[in-house]
Amino acid sequence: MTTAVRLLAFLTGINLLNYMDRYVAAAVLEPMGRDLGLNDAQLGWVHPVFIYAYMLAAPVFGMLADRLHRPRLIAAGISLWSLATAGAAFVTGFAGLLFTRALVGVGEAAYASLGPALLSDCYPENERARSFTWFYMAIPVGSALGYGLGGVAAQAWGWRASFLVAGLPGLILAVRMARTADPPRGAMDTIEDRLRGAPFPGRLKHLFTNRIWLACTVSYTAYTFAMGALSTWAPTLLQRVHGISAGRAGIVFGGLAVVTGIAGTFAGGMLTSRLQKRWSDAGVWIAGATLFAAAPVVAWALRAPTPGWAYAAFFLGMLLLFCNTSPVNALTVSCLPASIRATGVAVNVLLIHLLGDALSPEWVGHRSAGFAEAGMGRGDALSKALWIAVPAIAASGAVLIGWGRGFSRKS
Repeated sequence: MTTAVRLLAFLTGINLLNYMDRYVAAAVLEPMGRDLGLNDAQLGWVHPVFIYAYMLAAPVFGMLADRLHRPRLIAAGISLWSLATAGAAFVTGFAGLLFTRALVGVGEAAYASLGPALLSDCYPENERARSFTWFYMAIPVGSALGYGLGGVAAQAWGWRASFLVAGLPGLILAVRMARTADPPRGAMDTIEDRLRGAPFPGRLKHLFTNRIWLACTVSYTAYTFAMGALSTWAPTLLQRVHGISAGRAGIVFGGLAVVTGIAGTFAGGMLTSRLQKRWSDAGVWIAGATLFAAAPVVAWALRAPTPGWAYAAFFLGMLLLFCNTSPVNALTVSCLPASIRATGVAVNVLLIHLLGDALSPEWVGHRSAGFAEAGMGRGDALSKALWIAVPAIAASGAVLIGWGRGFSRKS
């Protein structure tokens, strides 16, 4: 096994744990809220406080990573999020819970900023989409583990045990990560790096004048906006429109997310890796085409007349949506010089969440409540409000194809 493959396997394992720790809180909201005396409004802040800390800390780690030893910074982030996850087992109230989840966000921001940049220095540009396929397949698997392991541990030993089981293993990986060598920056690139040693304002200026990076960021912001709305409200839509129980809706939608996340990420990454040896813009066209195709399918899912049609439409729509994950993220790092790659990923993380899934769930909820107050049924109101995801998906594809083409790996 080569050094690059070993590092890819290790980073993928960390990414899996990253998402498991992120979503374990969602699995125990009900018993945790009951035990701590929290209402739904308070529980509704558990994930947003993580997102806000995560997106604000990402640029800080990106700035540090372009100058310091990246594996040690990642190890610090893993240690912080692992200890914070485990620390939630000992909270006694709302403030303590928010504090620990915010620290999880800060720790995970280190990995979100540095992981892709580190991985890109181990593979040449035409192989990055394939390597990113394995890295990003850890997202649906880790998220499912967070829900599943959290629920099982809570049922067996109580909700506090869920945080200990999810959090403590990360400390072992942190020790191993701190001992990992930092790959030479830009060793696999064909683009000349003229920004090495440039001040932070100069690196930021390059980001916002880089057309390809801007296209990827704007496209992924629209994508994240749509996915944030769908992942938050689709299970509720199934309950209100089709009369499905909360438990069944959660199991069905969670199962769809895992299967389509793995299959779509794999298909998009492998197809891009195979075709871009002949066409440099293959990833852009694959991601853009699947996003365009996903828009009408999602629209059908929101108006499906029966549960069976809704399941089928959500399955196909989510499969198409996940196809863009590997090619877009690979292009986001490949279009940047190695010396500002971590900064670019970090600012990308900030923007896609700030303007994406930090906004859309509340936006949909507000619009749904307004439609219901106007006399519309609750199911129809939510369905109409969720339609905002459809143009966001189409816009994501349009920006990518219209603005993201033309990246040359020989320039």
